[in-house]
Amino acid sequence: MENKLEKINLEIETTEARLADLKRNLAILNSKVLESRKDEVKTFDIHYVKSIKDKLKQKENLIQKTEEFFNVGHWRFNFKNRLLEWSPETYNIFEYPEDYKGTLTDFYMSCMDEKSTERFPNISQVLENVSKNSVMNQTVVTSSGTKKFLSFSSFPVYNEAGTIIAVEGLVKDFSDRITGKNGLDNFFNLSYDLHCIVDRDRYFVKVSPSWSKLLGYTEKELLSRSYMDFVHPDDLECTESRDVQNDEESSVLQFENRYITKSGEVVSLSWNSQTDDETQLVFCTARDITKSKLAQSRLLNDLSEKDLLLREIHHRVKNNLQIISSLLSLQSGSNSGEERLNKLYHESQNRIKSMAAIHEMFYQSEELDKIDFGKYMEKLTADLSSSFSALNNIIEFDLNLAPVDVNLDTAIPLGLLINEVVTNSIKHGGDKNGNVHVIVEMKVLADLKLQLIIGDKGTNSQKNILDKSEDSLGMMLINSLVEQIDGEIEQIYDHEGTVFRLIFENKLNVKI
Repeated sequence: MENKLEKINLEIETTEARLADLKRNLAILNSKVLESRKDEVKTFDIHYVKSIKDKLKQKENLIQKTEEFFNVGHWRFNFKNRLLEWSPETYNIFEYPEDYKGTLTDFYMSCMDEKSTERFPNISQVLENVSKNSVMNQTVVTSSGTKKFLSFSSFPVYNEAGTIIAVEGLVKDFSDRITGKNGLDNFFNLSYDLHCIVDRDRYFVKVSPSWSKLLGYTEKELLSRSYMDFVHPDDLECTESRDVQNDEESSVLQFENRYITKSGEVVSLSWNSQTDDETQLVFCTARDITKSKLAQSRLLNDLSEKDLLLREIHHRVKNNLQIISSLLSLQSGSNSGEERLNKLYHESQNRIKSMAAIHEMFYQSEELDKIDFGKYMEKLTADLSSSFSALNNIIEFDLNLAPVDVNLDTAIPLGLLINEVVTNSIKHGGDKNGNVHVIVEMKVLADLKLQLIIGDKGTNSQKNILDKSEDSLGMMLINSLVEQIDGEIEQIYDHEGTVFRLIFENKLNVKI
């Protein structure tokens, strides 16, 4: 029994020893597995990071090649450290010298032209307050002296708190599109005006797309025919007479003509053309003025209609005044025994005739808004002289009139005023033999006001006649008419006879 117990204890001890060995071996194995996995993880991390870096490098290379291909650079300006950052292509655009010692911002400032430098404080303020995408154009001069026209796009950069911390964008060189061959092509192709180059044989050498848009012909059709084929038949002669071939001095030739489109419409063109002495090609710019021509034509038609209407009104007023004058003449005849009535009829007729003469001159005048008052005075004095011819007295007129234009509002009251003064002079201003000498002088003063001196050389002169207006209808009329033209009248005594000086403001310019 004891031997069996000993054997069992021995087996237990042996089993426990084996379990302890297994535990130790398992711990060693676990340790080795963990070490092995750590190496694997470490190896995996290294390969992953390397892969990411390679991909980033490839992406950077792709971005750089893209920038080089499209000639577009990238830039960034950080507000906190005030640092400017450029991509490689931006350095190329600015032709950055490798031996430059200053900061990138200093170099950028050195490239700006005078106008851009003046604008820089405003530009900097705009960048710092930018809240959306924007575009800004700028002129720079590189270290090699090359002038470039650059376009900068910009957009804000935000941090996690939503605050703008920087501004970045792209820069592109548009110099060739503005000053180079591409720039000229863009101007030629995009201009609204009609540009073309014409040979001496009257064929188009080159036409801008605007020609096809206007005339409806393709470029090939335009280049295959003489430009004279498109000219309106009625304008062929004038176009040939103004052809640049006839211009030996090669100066700029300007003219207008009409073209016929493919659909049959007529368009009006205004031309500027000049011959190149070296190539003998004619460089032309035309502009479609069809709409302005139509508008001008409508305006002229409207003006012509209004002109005819105004002339017709003046003509009818003049005829009506003549009818009134004829009625007064008939009335005077039926009252031939009434000397006082006949005198009133006669005076009224003269007044009406003076107004009728003005309306007659207005509808005969080239310009309906004014008449030559000197010509009116000649007619008025002639009519008055004829009207008083029955008095058997000699009536002489001494006219010294500056060429002055007056409008209707001035002409009628002024004509009536002169009629009253001249009538009074003929009736009361004779010399000792009864003959009448009337003087009428009109001149322009320094302040552009008009001065009229009118009167007679009679021997029956009276002083202060203007103050006796209550006793005379003529004087009442004269004072009233002076007020209508905002004038000032006075009797002057440095002339022989009864003479008045009238000064008033003319609303029209004086003839030169």
